[in-house]
Amino acid sequence: MDAEDLTPSYYMVKDDGSIDTDIAERINQFNWDPDGYGAVTALFPVDWSGAEGELVTLRENGTVAFALDGTFELPEPFDRGTPPTMITTTTGMAVLTPHHPDNQTIESGFQAVGVPVPEVVRAMNAREAARTGDQAALWAFISEGLERWIGWREPVSTALLGNWADSLYNEGQLSPGAVDQFLAEARVINRQLKPIWLRQANRERVRLLDAPIGDGMTLYDVLSGPAADDIGFEGFEDPRLIRILDALSEEEQAVAIARSRPGVANWPEAARVAGVPQPETVGERVRRKVKRLAGKLTSQETEDGTGSGR
Repeated sequence: MDAEDLTPSYYMVKDDGSIDTDIAERINQFNWDPDGYGAVTALFPVDWSGAEGELVTLRENGTVAFALDGTFELPEPFDRGTPPTMITTTTGMAVLTPHHPDNQTIESGFQAVGVPVPEVVRAMNAREAARTGDQAALWAFISEGLERWIGWREPVSTALLGNWADSLYNEGQLSPGAVDQFLAEARVINRQLKPIWLRQANRERVRLLDAPIGDGMTLYDVLSGPAADDIGFEGFEDPRLIRILDALSEEEQAVAIARSRPGVANWPEAARVAGVPQPETVGERVRRKVKRLAGKLTSQETEDGTGSGR
């Protein structure tokens, strides 16, 4: 097995007459009087579609901008094959070692020197992953970067390919506000793709009347008339079941009837089958309410002499 590479993933620029020192000096000179995008905090090559091999600068306000040769008077011909990645740290300018295992991506380069990866850079890298079909990188961005679940894969990937990054190619710069634009578009797409029965109105989930709730019944059956004669629930015959259901809300009715379905072992599971939010809490609440109503019915029937005495 290969030995672990313990060499540093970066080195601090020294006055050794190298091209890296020249660039570092030019960046420092530029930062005395920066342009409208602010001082440079990092210089790195990118492979983003439409900007392959270009050098990009990260500015102090989080904006990324193309580093044109004239900006820092880079020597010609400049080695575009393995251009350096330079990141400002608390102790000076660090030049990342190109072939070190920790520096094989833009994000790992920032992480190598303990600098947080800018949101714009993360989003642009994810955009490239969406364009090239790199599902692993795309999912890492969605799950770790955005902390979204699997249902957000399509909304995020679709929004990433939108026009939120156009200003980088049209104007040479991309501000952090572009990420907010992309996220807003992803939220809109997510709402558009969500089935109507998973949406909410006034904090209540929308339900279709023809949604099955077990034993061949639908919500329409419960709301429009008596249940079928052969429906049993917790040992009660149909008339008593109807009286219990009448005392429940629409959501509670769905949970109660789901509880009668074969294979539904408990009330939280019934709440999940009914598709209600917070199934553990709602299921337990409905269980207590149904038990209370059933006990009340039993007491009344006993007093009237109509009960079975169970």
